[in-house]
Amino acid sequence: MKILQLIYESLGSPFGFGGAGVRAYEIYIRLKDRHDVTLLCMKYPGAKDGEIEGLKHLFSGTESKSLTKSVLAYVVNAANFIKKYGRDFDVIVENFLPSTPFFSRLLTKTPVILQVQGIMEKHSLRKFSPFYSMPMYIVERFYPGLYDKFIFVSGITRENVISRIRKKVHFSKVIPNGIDKRLLNVDSKEGDYILFLSRIDIYTKGLDILIEAFRRISPEYPDSRLILAGYEFDRFDKLISGIPVSLKEKIEYAGFVTGEEKIKLLSGAKLFVLPSRHESAPVSILEAAACGKPVIVSDIPELKFVSGGGFGLGFPSGSASGLAEKMGLLLKDKKMRKEMGGRGREYAGRYLWDGIALQFEDTLKSFTNLWET
Repeated sequence: MKILQLIYESLGSPFGFGGAGVRAYEIYIRLKDRHDVTLLCMKYPGAKDGEIEGLKHLFSGTESKSLTKSVLAYVVNAANFIKKYGRDFDVIVENFLPSTPFFSRLLTKTPVILQVQGIMEKHSLRKFSPFYSMPMYIVERFYPGLYDKFIFVSGITRENVISRIRKKVHFSKVIPNGIDKRLLNVDSKEGDYILFLSRIDIYTKGLDILIEAFRRISPEYPDSRLILAGYEFDRFDKLISGIPVSLKEKIEYAGFVTGEEKIKLLSGAKLFVLPSRHESAPVSILEAAACGKPVIVSDIPELKFVSGGGFGLGFPSGSASGLAEKMGLLLKDKKMRKEMGGRGREYAGRYLWDGIALQFEDTLKSFTNLWET
């Protein structure tokens, strides 16, 4: 198959590389020897068409340093690309973001499937100014209704999206995220730090809640540190401004980490925390579990699988005191950490990228066969 993937994220982009990008790379790296894969990504200063991680990249848009200008240019130019060259592909996978509505299904006769990572719902209204949030909110609610064929990353997201679509949905498949099987064999050691590994996004990821919870437990656990790692959507300096110097000294930003550096951070953590206000299906949770780390997450529906799988704890979303309580519970109970870590490895072992890629491949094949008939 000739596959075109529409996704704004690409490795090396100053505008970020998160779960959607990781998913695309992990899947397509495993399919590239059997299929002709092209990623159509958002252009950034210095971006050049060519191969990254062995995958063919085309960059569309402008080399502006402004995220707003880059997104607008990407949407317009990518839509033109689809209209002009869409017929050259056997299938198009459009990664859905409310900020990048390509309307690709209306621009080409090539079959298009909409892949939905997650949705923000009313959180966009709380996070962004009305100038940005209202258009995004409207697009998120109504744009999926233009499509009738989907791939979802979680069942919760599928239920939320499909319930709004009034016409018949002809094709819908949940294909979860996964892990590299090498993580299951990592030597899990306990360092002196709590780890957060995701985008440095204060509102979405609940980092203000995490900082406050860490402040509350620090007097009882003075030797514990907090390490944050991930792309800086919000500045780390902004996050820790206004807190006492003595607390700042215990909080470290490790930057955007990949490969062996990421594995080292995961393997040495005492526990992993992701206090998000909203989520889809974070890869980092599975990676932490694969490395034998107990996990603490907010109790939003999308993350219930953590406590349900027995490899972590949930706390009331938005509650710093609730998070502090769960952190303290795990910090003082080594036996609980070990037991949860063991269950986490068992759980994560069911979700290997090798198998996920095959599911994805089979889904695209069945989708194109359905379209041909």
